[in-house]
Amino acid sequence: MSRVVARDGAIIVDGEAIPFLAGEIQFWRMRPEEWEPALRAARDAGVRVVSTYLSWRRHEPRPGELDFDGRRDPRLDVRRFLSLCSELGVLVQLKPGPWICAEEPGGGYPDWLLARQELLARDDSGEVVIGYNPPFLHPVPSYTDERYLDAVRGWFRAVWDAVGDFAHPRGPVVAMQLDNEPSSCFQDAMYAADYSDSSVDAFRAWLVGRYADDAELQAAWADAGVALRAASPPRRPAGAVGAAHRRRLHDWIRYKTDATGGYLRALRDMHTALGGDALLYTVNLVTHPVHDVPVAHRDIRAIADAITGEDHYYIPPLDTADIHRLARSAATARAAGEPVPWVPELQAGIWRSPGEDVAYPDPTPLEQQIWSGAAVTLGFAGANLYMLADRENWEFSPLSADGERSAFFAPVDDLLLSHEAGGVGRPVEPGVEVVWHRPDAFDAYTVTGTARVPDVPWSDVDRAAPYAAWDATLSELTARGIAYDLWDTTSEADASSARPLIVPDLCGVDASVIAGLEAAGRPVLRVGPRSGWDALASVRLLAARPDGSPARETLATIRHGAADDILHIVRWGPGSTTVRIRLDGVAGGALIPRHGTARRAPEVAIADGSATLDLPPGHHVFLIRRDHPVRP
Repeated sequence: MSRVVARDGAIIVDGEAIPFLAGEIQFWRMRPEEWEPALRAARDAGVRVVSTYLSWRRHEPRPGELDFDGRRDPRLDVRRFLSLCSELGVLVQLKPGPWICAEEPGGGYPDWLLARQELLARDDSGEVVIGYNPPFLHPVPSYTDERYLDAVRGWFRAVWDAVGDFAHPRGPVVAMQLDNEPSSCFQDAMYAADYSDSSVDAFRAWLVGRYADDAELQAAWADAGVALRAASPPRRPAGAVGAAHRRRLHDWIRYKTDATGGYLRALRDMHTALGGDALLYTVNLVTHPVHDVPVAHRDIRAIADAITGEDHYYIPPLDTADIHRLARSAATARAAGEPVPWVPELQAGIWRSPGEDVAYPDPTPLEQQIWSGAAVTLGFAGANLYMLADRENWEFSPLSADGERSAFFAPVDDLLLSHEAGGVGRPVEPGVEVVWHRPDAFDAYTVTGTARVPDVPWSDVDRAAPYAAWDATLSELTARGIAYDLWDTTSEADASSARPLIVPDLCGVDASVIAGLEAAGRPVLRVGPRSGWDALASVRLLAARPDGSPARETLATIRHGAADDILHIVRWGPGSTTVRIRLDGVAGGALIPRHGTARRAPEVAIADGSATLDLPPGHHVFLIRRDHPVRP
């Protein structure tokens, strides 16, 4: 059997390497007569893969009352939609949840499931966890409850019975997403979830696997009365969190990561048991207030055995904070060893939820081009454009519901041309590496709320300060146009690397480790919001102002192809700016505009290893033509 796999920045389907550039077409929110024009437009444009949810609450509004062929609502005829995909040669990533979010009541969970109090998650005070965002708030099931998992198994069985014949290798469905932004429906803060009986039992079992005996646990937790099979998770403190019980707090965080990964693995195993052993599996992560905690990219990818990425959205106008989140996510994907760094939901257009107070401007086509171009420039090899076609509750997509191209289609062309130019599947090679000490992030997570309720009574600015300094450092690097990698301190550092290692203020990594790297010759730069950024002046800038200072809000990277190298530059700052591109090893030649904002620009001469460009805002792509290559 030919299994779909991810390798070298692409997905491999029947031996063919296909860019994992998908577009969201939510057929069940469109009129059936719009499906074929939208699919045909996607295919003709070069989008080979479409992505779509299945809403459990719509397909099974009452237990056992199933509709996959449109008998009750023609928009639910998933068999007809998948048949059209097959006829048109369009591949599919199917996303049956069980939770889908998607501006859907209950996040797609059926009301009859959420009415079952016995399988719901609880917070540390024993109250039912209420997840998602207004106006779609709903109770949250517990990932560890077997009754919930049995219900999910029944839903998946119904899905496979209905559309299993469309799965690869017989049909167009080549990928399956596991749940959606797994985070207890956005309520996985430190003390928010999950304290249900099943989760507490699972936590104790996790401790048994981690500690040899009660004595080891007692020493680790500094608690002479605790026992492995009777230990309780930490609960919210009356005041600020101190350091005395740090290990207990961190164990609860690590358990949350492993429990979420175990839940996703259970979903994957359900699908493979039902006939999905040839599919590629994916996981999309939500952006957390504390990056990568408690749902860690590297661990989720390993446990679930799935291509993993973080979803990315912005509220107009686009700014450095938005590009910073993309850069941080791209570096995290590289650190996790992701074979296809990708964005499972890359905003295209914008949501318009019922009753929403729209207090921000509409996105613009240029803004969207900068957004998607930044993803490529920062190192992503693929993305799912969310949405590709307009539907209810969504506007300004690249395609109208009936397949007509809008003014927002130019960024899609830009992405497609970037893949055609080659090299997108190859990693970027940032010039610096930043220390990433996870315990600092864990400490910040213990005193942080959720995106919906960010301020908590046990907030502690001092305890969160090391993480805040780390994140501010990453943001400053992005603003200066410096691409970076992350060194996770749980792995061994490369002492022989010539790349500067950046140590942010207050970083909790063992000072002797950094001293050892310096003694071995590794350049080390100590920077941050407290000590300042002067040390960054020594960092080599690929794109700088003519005087050598940073060209702020402008970032460049090179993707090395088999024959040619491609220069990507994204500028998100206001107005045009003049930059000098430094190209070591290129004595002469030219930068040849390929596409993006630069497509109509003239060639630019390379002399003595540099070229000067006048850059307006946008995504600029050049072929680097070497006339006289020399050794750097």
